[in-house]
Amino acid sequence: MDIRDLEYFLACCKARSFTAAAREVHIVQSAMSCAIARLEQDLGAPLFDRTATPIALTEQGVALQAAAQRIIDAVQAARDEVAAVSGQVRGTVTLGSTGHTGRLDLACVLADIREHHPGVVVQLRQSHTGSDGLVHAVRDGTVDIALTATPDEPPRGIALHPLFSEPMVFVCQPDHRLSQRPSVAVPDLREEMILRPPPGWGTRTVIDTALGATRSAFEIGNYALMARLVRAAFATTLVPASAITGDLLAGLCAIPVDDCRLCWTLSAAVCTDRRMTAATIVLLDALIQRSLPCPQELATGLTRVFR
Repeated sequence: MDIRDLEYFLACCKARSFTAAAREVHIVQSAMSCAIARLEQDLGAPLFDRTATPIALTEQGVALQAAAQRIIDAVQAARDEVAAVSGQVRGTVTLGSTGHTGRLDLACVLADIREHHPGVVVQLRQSHTGSDGLVHAVRDGTVDIALTATPDEPPRGIALHPLFSEPMVFVCQPDHRLSQRPSVAVPDLREEMILRPPPGWGTRTVIDTALGATRSAFEIGNYALMARLVRAAFATTLVPASAITGDLLAGLCAIPVDDCRLCWTLSAAVCTDRRMTAATIVLLDALIQRSLPCPQELATGLTRVFR
């Protein structure tokens, strides 16, 4: 079984057309047909139903598709590992990320990678399923690294590398009964309608742990919309201190919460059941280095409160 034939087969799976697949991999259509015919002869089974338009995978073709992808990935990983021994780190890394990454500047991370390791390609995938979804994506191999805010113990096979933590703040209108407090405590918030992210988000778990879980929460997965609703006196909310800044906070108060449970931690999640490629290690190191606080931050901590 030829590796190149498997690559051509996967191209056909994606394009659902021999002609389009041949164009994609820069060969003539007859060569593509011959490659698929060789695979079918070797396996003793038809891989495509050619009577359908577009062509469709047979049951045997579906079985080969996943196996072929694993083989191609393994071959590429082997090439990358050999290159790494020679000091040439290269390869593709898929990075899953929450919508908010706090003080971690992903643009700077990607710029660092391009400058120091031009052979490494980072595919960024922003998730709307929250931290739980990102952890599962790492577990099943959909992403190589995930930036996640899950506060729970990770499932077996997942390692969390904490990048930084910051307190959460209570956000309200200037004329709110708590707006003039230097800080608030959890008992002060018992009667508040708190906007919460959807289940599965790390901040939702933190809020539910401190205030108690509820099925009647208004669930908002967008900090900008949260700010607009607070400004309209619809409700109040709790967010990481870095989440609402600048114009988003205009006309609102952000008050520290005196409770250590209301803390937001961003971590890099990786799978321990798979060996990390050199490219994945390079990206993980870059994320950790960009998350280290500067000396001034170490001395002063988080002191900025938006009002």
